[in-house]
Amino acid sequence: MAPTKTFNVNLARTNQVIDVVRQLPNDPTYKSDDVVHISLSISPKARIEVASIAGIIQYSCDLVISKRVHDVVFDFSRVKLPFTWPNKTIRDILTLKPMDPVAIELVSKDCRLTVFKKNDHKRRDSWYDHVKNWRKDLPQRFHLMLNELVENVSAHAQLEESRFVFTVGLYFNTKRQLLYCIADCGVGLKGSLRQAIVSEAKQASARACALNLTRPKCSSKGIKRGHQGVGLFITSELSQMNQGYLEILSGTQEYEQNDNTVMRIRGVAEWKGTMVHGAINLDKEFNYRQAMKLFADPSKLSKDRFLVAHLHLNVYGERCLRTRELCEEIIRDLELSVERSPKIILDFTDIVEISQAFRGFLRQFVVNNKKVKIMILVPPTADEDLKCDLQELVDLAAENLVDDD
Repeated sequence: MAPTKTFNVNLARTNQVIDVVRQLPNDPTYKSDDVVHISLSISPKARIEVASIAGIIQYSCDLVISKRVHDVVFDFSRVKLPFTWPNKTIRDILTLKPMDPVAIELVSKDCRLTVFKKNDHKRRDSWYDHVKNWRKDLPQRFHLMLNELVENVSAHAQLEESRFVFTVGLYFNTKRQLLYCIADCGVGLKGSLRQAIVSEAKQASARACALNLTRPKCSSKGIKRGHQGVGLFITSELSQMNQGYLEILSGTQEYEQNDNTVMRIRGVAEWKGTMVHGAINLDKEFNYRQAMKLFADPSKLSKDRFLVAHLHLNVYGERCLRTRELCEEIIRDLELSVERSPKIILDFTDIVEISQAFRGFLRQFVVNNKKVKIMILVPPTADEDLKCDLQELVDLAAENLVDDD
């Protein structure tokens, strides 16, 4: 089958998943009879992340199942995968065993990668049992966290039954670390929140969604209706307790936790859906029950849970921060960040203008949080007006540090 479109995806040494997503185009020129050929290469000294492979497979499944292209063919000859890829195209895989919800499951000693093509609860329960019994060094109750994340796909991706597909990957890349990934091509966090029952969740759809959904008792369908909002909160807390890693990609937003040091939010190339992936350290505590207790009683959460909260203001999808509604939303998110970290970095890279009202809001935020170390990053490409506006905030934040000393 001759390819009609070919592109190479390079697996970078750092920020690999973000870089892979950037290289997976949402090409409006795709035709229904196209065959897309994806060739993988890897940078020197880079390690394959299971989320990168899961993302590529998920992207390809979405292209075929939504009938945007006819087929996708992979060339993995220049990379060493942690499993043996069958000699099949994505179309072959998705049409094989049409009644089976699992399109493919690749299992090796260190890796497990599964593509679900139907939303079948019974088959997922069977899959969970296989995961639980896969390896003795799998963290106890890890499958419960995995269950929450997979249930989130079923409940919130809002995929049509005819094109319901998502990919799960688990990979022991070292003896001391487990990597995991759940990727879908649904409506994304914003799309799900916009259609929420609870007004608070609807309001959060305009904000840095993952920042809000990783806090306790934020549910899009209402706790009283039996939807606890456990999934991303528990995942976030377990990652921090374990000093692991967590990254959430949805739409044009990325949320990142690196152990208990950094929480970062930034705008990225668009992922049509949601991808949650991270790392669990096998030589450190993984206590699901303790995380559930914190969910039940958030008052016991430590306030300074991250040393630094790094917020890129481009996460709101606007280069000019002018409207009052947007400015108020940003300030609310900053207040939420202050609850988590004693140091805030406000990164204005990619921002070209802020309104005088927003500058006033930020001034008040700095004044109200004198005990918080606030760093303002001025983009080198800023014009004189923006530099002047931000320099005033830089000076004000510096006064706070002096007063704190």
